[in-house]
Amino acid sequence: MIRCLITGNLFGDPQARTSQAGKPFTTAKVRADGKDGNAVWVSLVAFNELAERLAGMKANNAVAVSGKLEVSAYTAKSGEPAAGLSIIVDELATLKAKPKPNSSDGGGRR
Repeated sequence: MIRCLITGNLFGDPQARTSQAGKPFTTAKVRADGKDGNAVWVSLVAFNELAERLAGMKANNAVAVSGKLEVSAYTAKSGEPAAGLSIIVDELATLKAKPKPNSSDGGGRR
């Protein structure tokens, strides 16, 4: 098992779903910063209380997620082989951006 921790922003609103067995879960996509400024896309799958918390979030929320990483291979629309990353979430935290400096004081404290 590969455990991972990522931080990034939610891409689109999370989607609450129900499995064929009737078990509720939530899916979402996170855009994380990769090497050389490229985006890394990671799919999230959350169950139980974490699914409820994730479903209550909105697009562009900054999050930190840890869990079990699953790597999959598929053929992209272009016909090229590609890899996908998914995390089965076991910890979820919302992050807040640093406060912007107040422009009326010139960005510093006096």
